[in-house]
Amino acid sequence: MATVPVIPDESNKDKKSMVGVVGRGFVFVLTAKLAALAGYDTWMLYPEDQRSTITSLIGDDIPSNLELIPSINAGLINDRLSTTNAMIFSSDNDTPLEEGIINYVLDNDIVKNGNLKRIVAMSRNLNGKDMGWLVKASKKAANNDVWDNSSPEVYQNYEEILKRKAAECGAEYTIARAGTLKGGGAGGYEEPSEDEEDDGEERSEYLKQYLSREFYAMTKTGQITWQLLFDCSIRGIKITKGDVLPGAGNMALLTANAFDEAKPGDTSRSAMAEAMVRSLTVENAANCDFGVGTETSRELPTDQQWKEIFAVL
Repeated sequence: MATVPVIPDESNKDKKSMVGVVGRGFVFVLTAKLAALAGYDTWMLYPEDQRSTITSLIGDDIPSNLELIPSINAGLINDRLSTTNAMIFSSDNDTPLEEGIINYVLDNDIVKNGNLKRIVAMSRNLNGKDMGWLVKASKKAANNDVWDNSSPEVYQNYEEILKRKAAECGAEYTIARAGTLKGGGAGGYEEPSEDEEDDGEERSEYLKQYLSREFYAMTKTGQITWQLLFDCSIRGIKITKGDVLPGAGNMALLTANAFDEAKPGDTSRSAMAEAMVRSLTVENAANCDFGVGTETSRELPTDQQWKEIFAVL
């Protein structure tokens, strides 16, 4: 099984692996940002009219190794695809990326040279456990991002397409499953200044590797966005092998906007993006699927803890 380390050849540390990111929504932007910050030479496709939104979500300091490519620039896309080592597909929507997009990006006449080693795709929890009418009601009444398993067949077909394309391209696949997507930002409106006085009040660390404060402005529904509170309180992650994570069940209406502790059926956007990028270097993540859930913690997992998290695969 092949992995995609940032530096594929220790004898040439100037050459880095290339990662392409295709998708839509907040997870898509965050995944591209994290791949670049991890050290990969990263490119992402975007509709021309979305550039300003994407750059505002990335923040003021756009990584120099993150290239934004307009979706109409076929020549540049093909050039990048010919040297890309890993592709990541992700979407916040209730439906996955269309087959036409996948076929366009994974054209084996372009990527058949053997450079492409891994295809990582975000999917959803499709097992149907603890779903039902209360989950559907919570989506309508409280949070439109609630995952209610309304389109499992569409996602199952999407996964089969990705597996087939991976085989055609001579690459391995990884499927990362999400439930209800929450959070994704830095955990605060402002990065604390160096001369700020310590008043003894506990504060959540500002994590600028995630989406900028523009994310909270875009998702705000009241005086303060619960997405911000979620990002401050839920920084732990759990990974389970296979499609086994449940939905919110009978507690769905109470947990739709919950932010104080980890709840069944939830997935942090930050954790999902991190897991997809980090899975590139995990040998056991090849040709398998895993679910991404939450753990109550105000601290991010360390690199060593990430290794332990992935040990379940």
